[in-house]
Amino acid sequence: MLLYAVEQPAHRPASHQHVLIVAFATSDGECVNQHFGSSQGFHVFGISDSKVTLLGTKVFAREKKDGNEDKLKPKLAWLHGSDLVYVGSIGGSATKQLIMLGINPIVVKGGPEIMEITEELQAELNGTLSPMLARVMQQKTGKSDDRFDDIEDEGWDE
Repeated sequence: MLLYAVEQPAHRPASHQHVLIVAFATSDGECVNQHFGSSQGFHVFGISDSKVTLLGTKVFAREKKDGNEDKLKPKLAWLHGSDLVYVGSIGGSATKQLIMLGINPIVVKGGPEIMEITEELQAELNGTLSPMLARVMQQKTGKSDDRFDDIEDEGWDE
């Protein structure tokens, strides 16, 4: 039984630079237990160092694991804007397409609880970032113009 109440497109909050947008492939809204391509649903959360907010949920029709690439399009479109997507498993084509959209797929085994993962991510945002999460956050904030200050201070000429 699916427990989704909200069906709205995944989207970034107005002030998204410091908010991690994380999707979870889930059949019950409680644990990560779905293959990406045949996932019946996704929950998307905004996670900051101080808050975890449900941004949206989406139910998809039951799909076969048959290699039909068209079934990925609505999922990819709905997840556009997410930073990470946690899945039980995922195929190579879906992985490539997610990465091209700037979404990092994370495969987890054993059906971990969504709330446990959100708490771990929030703790990481409050501490030392893993290299992967540091890269994601750097991509979100972009490169600042002050990165050239050291070169200028050294008297660098073109």
